Amino acid sequence: MLTNYPQTDKIPNSEETMELPAEKRTFPCKSLIKGVISHSRPYPSSPTDVPYGKGLIATQDCPVGTVMEKFEGPVVEYSELGSDDIIYALNFQQDGQWKWMVAPTPAIYANHSCRPNSTVNGNQEIVTIRPIKAGEHVVFMYNYGTAEDKWDPLWTFECHCGAKKCQGLVNRYRSWEPLYEE
Repeated sequence: MLTNYPQTDKIPNSEETMELPAEKRTFPCKSLIKGVISHSRPYPSSPTDVPYGKGLIATQDCPVGTVMEKFEGPVVEYSELGSDDIIYALNFQQDGQWKWMVAPTPAIYANHSCRPNSTVNGNQEIVTIRPIKAGEHVVFMYNYGTAEDKWDPLWTFECHCGAKKCQGLVNRYRSWEPLYEE
């Protein structure tokens, strides 16, 4: 289902929800994801167990511009997200309209880094922005955006990426250029 939202700097159907403390929120279900699916097109990455959960790991050396994985799945309204989906949903704006994708693909295992080696393009593909080696984690900056974009407090987490300019607490959208340069 594609939902057409008016052009806005606020996430639709979420303003009131985001203002509630986590313990007072209600969700329509636990999760819209019924299991992680694989693609018909092979990508040069694979989900792997890591000490802190799962990660997406490059299975071969990849040059700049390599599509490592793709977010694919149903596009829903924010209010339709399940309680477990809220942390995995990919939000994006296309033609001035907010969209929320629940992607049951290995793309959900790409972790955050304040010094990313990849980014998510307009086709919801994770694409390398620098060469990466086989065995390297595929990471992108979860909070790339503008100060005007609405951040859901449920997304806040403490970053341990180890970058010289690590944000520490990831609690809002921000431009990545000052963080990326090292």
